[in-house]
Amino acid sequence: MSSETFRFDEEWIIPNATPSEVYEVIANGELLPQWWKGVYLEAEPFEPGAEPRVGAKLRAKARGFLPYRLNFVLETVELVPDQLVAVKVIGDFDGRWRATLSPRDGGTHVNLIWETTLKRPWMRRLAPILRPVFAWNHYWTTPRGEAGLKAYLEERRRSHSSME
Repeated sequence: MSSETFRFDEEWIIPNATPSEVYEVIANGELLPQWWKGVYLEAEPFEPGAEPRVGAKLRAKARGFLPYRLNFVLETVELVPDQLVAVKVIGDFDGRWRATLSPRDGGTHVNLIWETTLKRPWMRRLAPILRPVFAWNHYWTTPRGEAGLKAYLEERRRSHSSME
């Protein structure tokens, strides 16, 4: 694997949430800044308000711990309700992100695969030296996504139960 190409295999455990509830949130890219706070700064769909569908695109801006921002387009390439969300990424990095959902112990297990290649010229030049730092930066973002998704779903559950 070249120094500018990465593969991250990770998993999240989202307690007290069904795969359907998790899918509703992660399949809707427009919600990214609401639950993956501090990492996804913007997520502007090309078709605001549209239902999640294969071919849907959105423009995103994100950051990690390091002092730079990434700009990219996410395009949905695969959706299986309550089971799978996969997107293609094009921009400062190119790649694929895939989340497979399955029920586990009263919650949802999310298996994540993130394959990406750096495209920003300065990052490509420095990748042979900074590869461990770029990987660390990614690993800084991941727990924030998991924690944010848990909190978002819990808040949503509280809001729905208070309306009843």
